[in-house]
Amino acid sequence: MSSKTKSLYHKISAAAQLPRDLADGAVLVTVTGQEEACIENYKGILEYTECRLLLLAKHCRLEVLGAGLYISYYTEDEMKVEGHIEQINYL
Repeated sequence: MSSKTKSLYHKISAAAQLPRDLADGAVLVTVTGQEEACIENYKGILEYTECRLLLLAKHCRLEVLGAGLYISYYTEDEMKVEGHIEQINYL
């Protein structure tokens, strides 16, 4: 997308009062303590172990590090990760 097209897209999104996450497809992470994270707008799972979860998002990769990590549920664009979360990194 050219910068002119992006600018027009952002103007239209703002005029329509679309939330930025919806307009940009940004990854959303909601963390509850160190035991739970809800992740929305991811594109795919690149790596999944009990110590590391690596997700592909539209504009970055999202890394969740910890111990005893597991995905308690997931859909096409949303998941819940549980376990002891130590770090969340945007790569």
